[in-house]
Amino acid sequence: MKKLMISALLLISAAISVQAQDWSDIYSRYSGKDGVSSVYISPAMFKLMQKLPEVQVEAEEVDLTGIIRTFNGMYILDIEDGETAGKLSGEIREKFDGKKYELLMEAKDGPEEMKIFIVSKGDIVTDLIMFTTEKTSASLIAITGEIPYPELQKLIAE
Repeated sequence: MKKLMISALLLISAAISVQAQDWSDIYSRYSGKDGVSSVYISPAMFKLMQKLPEVQVEAEEVDLTGIIRTFNGMYILDIEDGETAGKLSGEIREKFDGKKYELLMEAKDGPEEMKIFIVSKGDIVTDLIMFTTEKTSASLIAITGEIPYPELQKLIAE
């Protein structure tokens, strides 16, 4: 399932600032707890990355440069503690019940489930959220920024 999640990120790796505070709050609540691995990439880091040359994935002919340049922040949580994973799952499912989030993709393999959601304003994607759950674990990747749909379509077409 994690390979599927990584593949989907490479295929869809869209960008995405409206919900940045929400993701920051969720990240702060879970980061540092036992059984939780966390990574935060700040807007300052993405600003530095804008000056990099083209970024290509060797195994694929995918140019991620245009997409990465639109990122404002990225929050990653990987939870291996069943109780904590359950709490995050409940919180995320509650959040996605609203009409604000559009489901792009869903994959299920027994008890494993992965969903990808976006939030958009017109032709701009402001949030890309990937959430996977298994029996006793959960993973969340939330990317904030501003990416035009044509950039996302170009990436998917490659």
